[in-house]
Parts: sequence; C-alpha cells; structure tokens
Amino acid sequence: MIQIGKIFADRYKIIREIGRGGMANVYQGEDTFLDNRMVAIKVLRSNFENDDIAIARFQREAFAMAELSHPNIVGISDVGEYENQQYIVMEFIDGMTLKQYINGHAPLSNDEAISITTEILAAMEMAHSHGIIHRDLKPQNVMVSKSGAVKVTDFGIAKALSETSLTQTNTMFGSVHYLSPEQARGANATVQSDIYAIGIILFELLTGKIPFDGDSAVAIALKHFQENIPSIINLNHDVPQALENVVIHATAKDTRDRYANVSEMMSDLATSTSLDRRGEAKLIFKKDNSATKMMPSNLINPYDTKPLIDSKAEKIGLRHTEPSKDAPKAPVENAEHTENEMKTPKKKSRKGLIALIILFLLLISGGAYAWFAMTPQNTTVPNVANLSQSAATTQLEHAQLKVGKIIKQPSSDVDSGKVIKTSPTSGTQVRKDSTVDLYVSKGDENVITMSNYVGKDIDTVMSELLTKYGITSEMVTQTAVSSDTYKEGTIIKQTPAKGDKFDLSGSDKIVFEVSKGREATIPPYSGLDAVSYKAKLENLGFTNVTLNPVNTPGSSSGWVAGLSVTVGDSYSLDTQIVINVTQATESSSTTSKSSVTSSSSSSSTSSTSSSENPTPPTPPSDSGEKHSTTESSSATH
Repeated sequence: MIQIGKIFADRYKIIREIGRGGMANVYQGEDTFLDNRMVAIKVLRSNFENDDIAIARFQREAFAMAELSHPNIVGISDVGEYENQQYIVMEFIDGMTLKQYINGHAPLSNDEAISITTEILAAMEMAHSHGIIHRDLKPQNVMVSKSGAVKVTDFGIAKALSETSLTQTNTMFGSVHYLSPEQARGANATVQSDIYAIGIILFELLTGKIPFDGDSAVAIALKHFQENIPSIINLNHDVPQALENVVIHATAKDTRDRYANVSEMMSDLATSTSLDRRGEAKLIFKKDNSATKMMPSNLINPYDTKPLIDSKAEKIGLRHTEPSKDAPKAPVENAEHTENEMKTPKKKSRKGLIALIILFLLLISGGAYAWFAMTPQNTTVPNVANLSQSAATTQLEHAQLKVGKIIKQPSSDVDSGKVIKTSPTSGTQVRKDSTVDLYVSKGDENVITMSNYVGKDIDTVMSELLTKYGITSEMVTQTAVSSDTYKEGTIIKQTPAKGDKFDLSGSDKIVFEVSKGREATIPPYSGLDAVSYKAKLENLGFTNVTLNPVNTPGSSSGWVAGLSVTVGDSYSLDTQIVINVTQATESSSTTSKSSVTSSSSSSSTSSTSSSENPTPPTPPSDSGEKHSTTESSSATH
C-alpha cells in the first residue's frame, strides 16, 4: 500500500489517491526531480505482483506506449519497479473523465460530440499505426482537461492484462457496455473492436445514455451481438440521420460492415452534418447469423478456470477425460484369464507414466525457454547529466541504447554543450536498442527566468518587462478572454509559466491571457424610452451608464437617439456607455428675431397648427449605429 505524503521510487512525492480499479491504483504525485511537476502514477495491484506473464505484458505495453507522442494520448514519462510494485508515470491531467463530463453535460451538441469523437479517433489512428489496439476504450479511459483537451489513457493496463484477467469479474463487467460482439464471443480484439467502442461512446455523447444495459455482464454482452443499436434520433431529435448512420456503421455486428479503419470513420464523421448529406436514408445492415454463437465459458461464469486448465493440458497432451458412467463395460469372458492379466507386471504402466512425466517436464522447460526468449531484454538508462554530448552518446551505446532527438534548451545551471537530462529519465528500465532523447544546454546567455505575473495588471507587467529586460510589446502576445473572476486588464494565464526559462534572443513570444472582465451583449432599444433602457442595461450588469440630452427638433423628449456602443456587440461590464436622449426644442419661429417676416409668419402658423393638432410621439429608429453627442440648433432662413 502506497502511503500519502511519502516518496515513491525515490523520486515521486505521493499527494493523494485519484483512482482505484480492479487492476491498478492511480495517485497524484510531484516529480521531485523536475521542479515538482505534477504527475499521475499508476501502480499495478498487489494481486498481480507475482504474475510473471502479467508483469511482462504490462512492461511491454508500457514501453510501447512510451514511444507514442500525440496530443490526444496521455504521455508516459517513466516505467519501472519499486519494492516489487510495477508502476507507470504519466502526465497529470487536471480535469475529469469523459464519463463524468457526459454525466454533467449530455446530451452534447452535434458539433461538440463530433469534436470529442474526432480527437479520440486521432489518438487511435496514431496507436493503430504502431500496431497497438486499446481493447478497453470507454469514457472512463478518456480524460477531458479543464482547457477542453481530450486525451486517451489506460493503453498499457488494458492490453497488458486482457489475456490474464478473464477470471476477474470487475474487469469484464467494467468494459462490457462497450464490448464488441467479436470480443463477447471470445475472439481476439482488432482495430475494428476499438471502432465499435468509439461508436458506442459517440452514441452516449449524443444521447447521454448507453445503448445496452442489463442486470449482468452476460445479459449486456448478449444484447451487443443480438440487438440493434436503439435509434439515436428518437432520443435526440437534433441529430441528423447522417450522424446516426456513423454510429450504425461503427457498431455493425459483422466486422465486414464496420469501418475498416479509424481514418475511414473520421472522414465520414467530418461530413455528417453537412448540407450535402441532408435527407440521407437510414443505414441498415443484414442480420448477422453468427449472433447465435456460444459465448466463452469464462464470460458466462467468470470464476470458472477449468476451461483454461483444460486448454493448457490439452496442448501438452495430458488432458484427462473422465469415463462415462453409461459407457458399456467390457465383457468378462474368462475371469481367470482377466485376473492373470491384472497380475501382469506393472513395469510397463510405470514406464509409461515416467515417460509422460519426462515429456511434461520437457514441454514446460521448452515453453519457459521460449517465453524467456520472446520477452524483450531490458536495460537501464544511464545517468549522463553534465556530460558532453559525445560522452553521453558513448555511455548510451555501452548500455545498448541509441541516441534519439537532440533538444537544445537554455539553462542557468548546466554549461553550454552539456546534457541537462534524458527522456526517458536515468534509471528507467527500457528495451535494448530503444532511443533516448538528450536535452542539451545552450547556456543562459539572454535567458531569463519567468516570474509569476498571474493576477497582476497587464500595463504594470509590460512596464516592468521593458524596464528590467528590455522586452517590448513586439515580443509579447496578449489574448483577451472573458472572466467572471478576474477584473478587466488582469493577467489570467502566462506562457512560459513561473520558473520557466525565456530566451530573449529567440523567436518565441511571451503569451499573456488578459481578462476582459465579465461581458454582456448590448440589447436593442426599439420601443423603449431612455430611462427604461438605462435600467435594462444596468440589470445586465453594466455599471457605467449615463444619459446625454441631445436637442432634436420635431421629436418628443426622453427617447433613445443613439448609443456610444453598437447594438448586438459584447462589451465588458465596466465599459462606459452613453445614451443620447432626444430633447425637444421650441419652434424655429422663436429662435431668431431677425428672420424674414413671411418665414416667421409661416413658422408661427406651423407651430400653432402643431399645438392644436398634436401627433403621437415617434421614437427614433433603432439603427444600432453610434450617434454624435453634439447638440443641433435650429437654422434661420
């Protein structure tokens, strides 16, 4: 049992347990070798500690996964054994499982469901191209970070234990909701088995439900190869038929009807909501006649190990067959003769038994030798820190390893040209002839260590960077983002992060995400007087709204004549908003005593007529354009 707060494998400080399963426990930890970087540590459960086959497969899969580098696959940074416990160290995802996300948000919109599924497909395209089949794809094995990134995990555990855990009830039951028909029948998993599981996940994203459920693993497995997928459109009317057809195609009972590979499914999914496929007919496949095949006995009775024992015995020719009770007995023609036969020397039977035992031992030793020969030979990554690149290369070659990428990094602690670290890290057990990347220092010239600027005002920070390091605005990228927590102008996120290095002479830029504060959309003002519209803006959260009277001949007072902002656009709640308000003026006959008499008379008549026959006030039209706040005056003719 791993203790919280202790140092595991002489390197990782255990913070808390974040997951527990039938095969492994997962802990959040700090990598004390790499600036206390957060990691996730998966440790094989104690009931597999003495299972050599499980351990060998676990290590082989972990090493294979360490070679996969993809933004949608959880990266593995370390694999090893500590105090007889096998472990894998992975990147820590600050977020939740896709299952938790579905429970809180499903049914998802078509676009979001397609986006998530596409990221899963991209991850599996990478894995399949390396010959790795997941075998246990389900929302519980997909992580969604707080930034929205989707990452597939649990490759090593899923495949490493698939052939040694058939008697583990939780293993089969935990995955049976996403189990392909061929797996339920006992056949080997293929690329198309992963595609089937992804189809079930897409069904769940669009509906918030799993297609098949039951009281037992057997009942659910039977539905997978006997019943059709329920109609998605009946559960979610917003899903087009073309998108439902993708699910039908991916979850076809017969693998010949299923997508051949994830690239094919990805292409079909990308066009499933396009106008060109509107009106597409529902996809229907013929019934799979093989659906009545018997399931493997270990699925029907997960605790029945006899088929496995019989299988092994059968392979070496020692399977024991009990005589049938109803089998006819041989007739006894001569009891005396038979008794004499029974008294014949037993040396023949003893010799036969000894021969069988010797044969059995030879078969076991031969199998053990073959297993040992097929198991990859491991070596340890040597510590080459602070060595020159050539010296580090020599050390790796002596350890039967190859040099991979040479990655140049600024460093204030390691001299230029010397190795900072390796990937995988020193002390890691890897296969012989594996590649090891070298991180080589390029010194600290023009390199600064980033401070923590999160929570500070962007203008203050820019002034500090310019004064201390000569960093100009051209070397900084500012991205405005909405925030309910940070006030306008406050830095929310920075790249590089606190403590990371930044090369002043390089082409990279410092990136700041700057809060725009809370925002709201400017509503239309048609039909509202200025006072009511001001109240409406304040109810939305705007705190700086003022009224500006504008002389408007021929209009009634109190209506909105225009805004200093644009209707329909979004603005920070701190934005100053000026509402131009109509202000009625006297008739033009009173504005100038020097006007011509006929014009004055005409204006007076017009004014009198207007007073005697008033018309209802008409508010200005809501054009959504900005209006000038300059007052207008009457013209003199």
